[in-house]
Amino acid sequence: MTRKNKKSGKRTMNDIIEELPSTLFVTDPHGNILISNEFTALTIGVQLEELLKANVQDLVKAGYYPHSITMEAIQSKQKVSKNVVTSRGFHIFSTAIPILDKDGEVQLVVTTSNEFKQEHAYYEANVPVTQQMNKQLGEAAAGSGKGIVAESLAMKQIIKVCNQMASYDSKVLIYGESGTGKEVIAKYIHLKSDKWKGPFIVINCAAIAPSLFEYELFGYEKGVMEGQSEVKKGMIEIANGGVLFLDEIADLPLEMQAKLLRVLENNEVRRVGGIVNIPVHCRVISATNRDLWSMVKKGLFREDLYYRINVIPIHIPPLRNRKLDLVGLISSFIASFNQMYGKKYVLGAEEFEKMLSQPWHGNARELRNYIERLVVTEYTGINQEEEDQVADWFAIDHFIDKNKHRLSALKDFTAVAEGRYIVKVLKDCYGNGTEAAKKLSVDRSVIYRKLKKMEEVLRN
Repeated sequence: MTRKNKKSGKRTMNDIIEELPSTLFVTDPHGNILISNEFTALTIGVQLEELLKANVQDLVKAGYYPHSITMEAIQSKQKVSKNVVTSRGFHIFSTAIPILDKDGEVQLVVTTSNEFKQEHAYYEANVPVTQQMNKQLGEAAAGSGKGIVAESLAMKQIIKVCNQMASYDSKVLIYGESGTGKEVIAKYIHLKSDKWKGPFIVINCAAIAPSLFEYELFGYEKGVMEGQSEVKKGMIEIANGGVLFLDEIADLPLEMQAKLLRVLENNEVRRVGGIVNIPVHCRVISATNRDLWSMVKKGLFREDLYYRINVIPIHIPPLRNRKLDLVGLISSFIASFNQMYGKKYVLGAEEFEKMLSQPWHGNARELRNYIERLVVTEYTGINQEEEDQVADWFAIDHFIDKNKHRLSALKDFTAVAEGRYIVKVLKDCYGNGTEAAKKLSVDRSVIYRKLKKMEEVLRN
């Protein structure tokens, strides 16, 4: 890879790669994989769960890479270092180190793209090999929740804090840019808490009209709302016994801030038009992508409410500062969308490097949308030059001439033309299917149905 001019101040791809986890295989004397990681799975295009069931010789036979240095190390009982090129185009300089027991027999082999420092020539007797390897290599933070990628030190620390305070009812304030996963962390705290059987109620403070805030949060008695003859419980009351998640709390109107403060201080709520205070016991977790203290100093947010909700602050760094988590999220999203749409998309090295270099200002949400577009629109049939020609309506005749064998029917050409236009709109919307559907004035399902039709035409 070519390094950029250092004077530009931009980091090179090599700089980015250095931040990534190494590839890792820990195998038994027969080449059965005992331990691996998400990055290794990504480089060969399989899910980690499947990789952990495999033997390195099976991977070679399947064509994922041409030869196994792990097996070389097992046979020679010596360290082996070679450059390995995977079927997805990843060039990895790997080292396989055999770990010998007291009798000089191979106990296991550690194959990694980073230098592995042996502290002992052999392992302690009567202690399971995998148990010792887990300890030496260092496992991810204990209790990482399902759906949470915690490869970076920052996320591991966040998960550790969540595990420590989940059983208490202390109020939590989660900071982070839009799309960093604040609600995911809030749900994780809920699932780890004693209130996991209770409701998890989300209130998006930025999505409620100021005139309706009080009714939504506190509810109302009969006859208060015109045309309503029934009592309506508010969101705070519904959250009783569970968690109330106040998302984008910076957008809460000042008048409502005072009323919310009273609820938090007294643990009771009174419906609009009511005369009885109703006890409410729920954990309150708030989230914001803004600087609340700055708003306090400007008089835009109540200082007393700020201190009330900010008992345990949690800051989620942006994804561009968590390259280790980026790798895990890429693998997780690809697996999820492959399953959702019945696809078999496998990420190539070139696309992977492109994704590593992106700033991802929309964080995990933007990454998720981008990968969904990759999985949905991935097809074989025309190259990038021809794609550009399709977008250029002056070159449409050339495109038709080159694809007569598969676009003979008008409906086939229409399917491809619609599909390519949808791809263009999706690109303009950064992969956001919902936004693209609004621009095209169609349902979201229509987009994916037409993209699937285009794929079928181009495969024929």
